[in-house]
Amino acid sequence: MSNSTLDHDVRSAARVIAPLTLADRCDAPAVVGGSNGRTDRGSCGAQAFIRAVLPSGSDLIFCAHHGRDHEAALAAVGAEIRDETDKIDA
Repeated sequence: MSNSTLDHDVRSAARVIAPLTLADRCDAPAVVGGSNGRTDRGSCGAQAFIRAVLPSGSDLIFCAHHGRDHEAALAAVGAEIRDETDKIDA
């Protein structure tokens, strides 16, 4: 086995997906009410409990609700998903 093969094997090992923090907020768009009574699109902003790392290395974070909504589509494109919804009631 050459060193280049060994290096490739190490790099292709499962990546570590960073845990979520209290400051992480849901990236999903949501309808939000403005102070003038009109509704606009904005980000959800709820605490994130699900992180999806796309094959490109970019990541998206979601609250439990939006994470469940998008889970099948993310898995279909090969995203690695870290689900921390077990921490909701902890």
